[in-house]
Amino acid sequence: MMKLEKLTGVIPPIITPMKNDYSVDEEALTGLVRYMLDCGVNGIFAMGTAAESPMLTREQRLRALLAIRNECKGKVPFLVGVMETSTARVLELVKEAEEIGADAVVAVSPYYFRVKPKEIVKHFAAIRENTKLPIIVYNVPVYTGNPIDAETVYEIAQFPGIVAFKDSSGNMPQFQKTIRLTSHMEHFSVLQGVQVLSVISMQMGAAGLIPGVGNMIPKQMVQLYEAVKAGRLEEAYRIQDFVVQLEDSFAMEGYSLSVLKAAPQLLGFGVGQPHYPMNKLSDTGLATLAALLRSGGVKLAE
Repeated sequence: MMKLEKLTGVIPPIITPMKNDYSVDEEALTGLVRYMLDCGVNGIFAMGTAAESPMLTREQRLRALLAIRNECKGKVPFLVGVMETSTARVLELVKEAEEIGADAVVAVSPYYFRVKPKEIVKHFAAIRENTKLPIIVYNVPVYTGNPIDAETVYEIAQFPGIVAFKDSSGNMPQFQKTIRLTSHMEHFSVLQGVQVLSVISMQMGAAGLIPGVGNMIPKQMVQLYEAVKAGRLEEAYRIQDFVVQLEDSFAMEGYSLSVLKAAPQLLGFGVGQPHYPMNKLSDTGLATLAALLRSGGVKLAE
């Protein structure tokens, strides 16, 4: 396990490439991790939303995690999502992450049923008590139905081992408040998960980005991050404008994951198959996406 310093930079939430028979395409996954590392990313987040983690079988999950671990080991932090409906189920995934060799785990609030802020705090306290791995709190209320507000993040951040907060809510007042409440915590990072808010979030004090488009344009996202850090805001906003165009393409044919999985296919990694029952991007959609990526200077596979 790599000793985890403060999380900063660009940490893509990697997809899980599938073959047409819905088995994990380990060769494509290995290639995609290597590509991201060559582009200078600062970590890899496995089993997040982009990975379709709630849909994977245990075997699919393990195969994907082992492939990613083998490429990340000793190079960049390997973060593993442990997202489940209950605390007990999360703890099972935490144990699995420990055995695989994760450098940290990423957990959401319990989902499906509504829970109160104090119950979310209890949830993370239980995770903390049952692992020595660093923990990242992940707020994605569009899927969990249970938002984690700034005051709750601040309370959870007091626990030893809670090292970061990934916010995918898009609620910028709460995001800014979280940064203000935790800014004195030297060990704690606030990370933006909404890619179209990357530049403004870093200007507010975000330590890093976890962008889904890191599966499409990891090099450009690293360039955006470095541009903001260096004060080259015109360059940063130019890249973010391209990110906005890519995000707009997510609505193509109604499935954002179909688009997100098609992009690595165009880069030469896999066949772009989402998990059953979602459909692959059509040939027309694939051609549209390819043209968009080329317009942004992305080199596609032959």
